[in-house]
Amino acid sequence: MKNSTRIQFLVLTLILVVMLSGCSTDVYTSPIGTPGGWGWLQWTVEQMADLTYYISNLGGGYYFVGLIVVTLIVRTIGWPIYAKSNALTLNMQQAQPELDKLKEKYQGRSDEASQKKMQQETMAIYKKFGINPFGCLLPFLQMPIFIAMYQMVRRIPLSDGTIEGVITDGIADFSDLDYSFLWIKDLGGPDPLYILPILVGVLMFFYQRYSMKKPDYLQNKKYKSDKALQSEKTMKMMSYFMVIMLVSIAIQNAGIALYWVVGNAYQFLQTYLNRKSNFKKMNETKEKF
Repeated sequence: MKNSTRIQFLVLTLILVVMLSGCSTDVYTSPIGTPGGWGWLQWTVEQMADLTYYISNLGGGYYFVGLIVVTLIVRTIGWPIYAKSNALTLNMQQAQPELDKLKEKYQGRSDEASQKKMQQETMAIYKKFGINPFGCLLPFLQMPIFIAMYQMVRRIPLSDGTIEGVITDGIADFSDLDYSFLWIKDLGGPDPLYILPILVGVLMFFYQRYSMKKPDYLQNKKYKSDKALQSEKTMKMMSYFMVIMLVSIAIQNAGIALYWVVGNAYQFLQTYLNRKSNFKKMNETKEKF
């Protein structure tokens, strides 16, 4: 279940990345406030944009200040979901040896009675380790907010308080902001030195390696089947492809690149802290039993 769930998650993430690339929609080239799209999503984009505009003005009118602060706020809001998802992964990793033994026990027994008994014993293991089979859907609860954030970063530099020359009430004039950032003159355009896209690729590559590698205390080489090894290879290939996709998008837009650099670095920290917390909880659980 664990490997297949991760593969499904990576597939859906790749689909999301392709959608975000704007290959099949003009929404990412439209100013904020342009009619169309999902109403609730556009409302969320506008609220995020207003918050970014407000914080940017507090930071001297620099867009990158608002972008970085809002990115950290969004990631922090999603932390509880992320922590629960990590806890589920830990529980699955702890349960995996028993699940593997169960598969060996019923290997070659395809009759209805054996399959039913195997399902019952599987559910008993899930209950023992506090695993909710639907918990793998938790990460997708964050997707709408990440889509809105991506839209906001792409569309803010296009928004100047008007839509096709018509002044629109409630839409801020984002042209007031300073879009420079260190060596970059305009975060709405590409990074002339490609430094940010390279950082996106490097951070994402090492994060994927770190997140997919089990901590030493959860290594279980004894029950590592050929199927599990093949699943790991598939996950690696898909994760590397996702890195290439993200870099290709980051090359086109320095604002998106900065957003991903900050977000990926923060996610790295989240994963590290969650692993330390989960390790502590696991030791406390062992002491009780």
